[in-house]
Amino acid sequence: MVRFDEAVAMVLIRVCRGLDEELRGEGVLRRGAVETAVHDFSGRYAGLFTAAAVIEAADRGRLAGVLYSLAEQVEAAVLRVGEERKRQRDLSGWREREAGRERRRATADALGVVGAGIDGFFDPRSSEVAVRPPVVSAAFSPRERNRTSGGASSGRSSAVPDRLRVFVSRTRASDAGMARRLVALRDAWSAFVASCSWVPVESATFLYGFERLLAESRADALWIEQVAAAFDAAGGGTLSDHALDLVATAVHPLSDEGLLAAFGTLTAVELRALLAASPVLRARLSSVDPVAVDTWWHGLGPAVGAGGGFSARQELLLTAFPDLFGNVEGIPYAARDEANRRALAAAIAGMEKQIAGLRARVGDSSVVDGPLLPGVLAMKHTLRDAEEQLKALKNIRAALQTREGRASRFLIALTGDRPPLAAVAIGDLDTATTVSYAVPGMGTTTHGMTGWAKAAQNLYALLPVDSAVVAWIGYKTPPSPSVGDPDFGVLNVNRAVAGGTKLASTLGGLGAVRGGALPRLSVVAHSYGTTTAAVALSQPGVRVDTFVTLGSAGLPDSVRSVADLNAGAVYSGHARDKFLGETESGDPWAWIGRDGSRDHRVNPLAPDFGSQAFGVETGGDSGSSVTDHGPLLSDDGPEAGYFDYETESLANTARAVSGKTGSITPYAPLGPTNFQKGLQVENEKGCLCGVLLRDVG
Repeated sequence: MVRFDEAVAMVLIRVCRGLDEELRGEGVLRRGAVETAVHDFSGRYAGLFTAAAVIEAADRGRLAGVLYSLAEQVEAAVLRVGEERKRQRDLSGWREREAGRERRRATADALGVVGAGIDGFFDPRSSEVAVRPPVVSAAFSPRERNRTSGGASSGRSSAVPDRLRVFVSRTRASDAGMARRLVALRDAWSAFVASCSWVPVESATFLYGFERLLAESRADALWIEQVAAAFDAAGGGTLSDHALDLVATAVHPLSDEGLLAAFGTLTAVELRALLAASPVLRARLSSVDPVAVDTWWHGLGPAVGAGGGFSARQELLLTAFPDLFGNVEGIPYAARDEANRRALAAAIAGMEKQIAGLRARVGDSSVVDGPLLPGVLAMKHTLRDAEEQLKALKNIRAALQTREGRASRFLIALTGDRPPLAAVAIGDLDTATTVSYAVPGMGTTTHGMTGWAKAAQNLYALLPVDSAVVAWIGYKTPPSPSVGDPDFGVLNVNRAVAGGTKLASTLGGLGAVRGGALPRLSVVAHSYGTTTAAVALSQPGVRVDTFVTLGSAGLPDSVRSVADLNAGAVYSGHARDKFLGETESGDPWAWIGRDGSRDHRVNPLAPDFGSQAFGVETGGDSGSSVTDHGPLLSDDGPEAGYFDYETESLANTARAVSGKTGSITPYAPLGPTNFQKGLQVENEKGCLCGVLLRDVG
């Protein structure tokens, strides 16, 4: 039996011939796009582009030829299989007739035997030799294309970006169509192989080769798109071939060393072109090993004996790209402060300009007897969002103000998030011998940067003079759930995982900058911030001397004891649990965060956890008692938060981070509130409130 489906074979023939024609026809359109692009394209990169186009055209023609040949081979197979099937039919018919003659010879008289012999003479035996099928072979492999000068050229190139984009657009349209044809070709070939196994296949690399040809074509489009973006960002003119080599990072990945070298050598115009063409390089720079960044940055520094300040190259980077270099871990903090202050001023000015424009456009947008037009309503929403962003930016600026006689403040981080994320250091991180990062919890954003900076300032005031405290709002904290915003993200670890990863990177950056002169390092966290900090301190490579938890909303369930934290010592302070609405002192939120959570229920005050609990509500000479969950409630009033001045909580925190642990006051729980005592009485009478009392009491 011959296994060969002619209908399936004919489908493959049609697909191959159709694709052959399309490849040749599309080549005409692509050639036109290439000729458009090379007009006014000069320099080494024009040569690279032309060479790549020549290779593509040749490869496209070779693939078309391979498909044409494949169609011819399959067509020949259709003819051969017809011959073989006819041979088999003829042989089968002859055998049947011969069998009849044999029966006649066996039973007939002499005349019948002679007749059978005559029949056999005029009915010769059909061929026993099978028709050999043709061997099908379709081999194709495209050539790789060179898209960089390889550092061999010190020249410059120029091009017209819009002409380059004509090539990009035409190429991508062609690639999309060819990708669909490839699917059809693959399906037709698979069906042929499955249904026409009578035909042996010697080589079939054409499908993979077609895929590679498409990949090379897509790489060409991406490459030239990046080159066009670079020339756009440069404002026309020429760019060095070295800069254009770096632009091609999406096609030819750039090493960390190469990226740093580029920022150390290219002009500001070329760097803008590089970042515009490859926006991913911003994130790449932030992921470079901070130790390597520190070494590179100091290598750019002013010559020995040139005095303080920054070198011309460092000044260029901080001035031209403040939003980038103000946030790269491994760069000294004085430099980051310089960059971030510039970025903050520019952001405020830009936001004020945007708001003024929106207000002018919205004007008096009230409509009598009718709703606002959709466009006006959208502008009002945009205006409101812009005003909120400006408030946060101005609050960050206010948090940088230093009162006379107090430590200087540094803006060591600032992002473009909405609201922005930021970190304000009180004291010099480049030289401080004791450094503490204050990590906030639920509901803290840079709209309240001044408040969190005040909490950090209160802690700083109790530390040795050569200390530094960072008010770190470096992650998106979960909001406080409300009727208007029923977001209960505080009850899972998702934001803590994201924030903890950022905090771990931040701590690693400090280690890189300080090198062998590491300070005594602590993390002081409040509420959900303890969840976030615990994520950071459970990551490999992170190590602090002291970790302090205040009013913890619960540590991740994966942190079963202090042994799971990379901290030399862990201290915890926590006011007694109470219900929301109770007027007596206590913390009404932390226990809800722990017990209501699905994955951060670990209480650091639990005896088997191993943290050293300290007092926050002893009273008397120990300091003011914490009366609620917040970090700040009043400076000298009856209400007090965990970071308020002259509280026992703040004093013990300062003792822990400065190493004066012998003065820490012990944990002395207040016991249940009067309301809880009343519930206990009711519980003894059979009330089910004991379940709650077990959690709160």
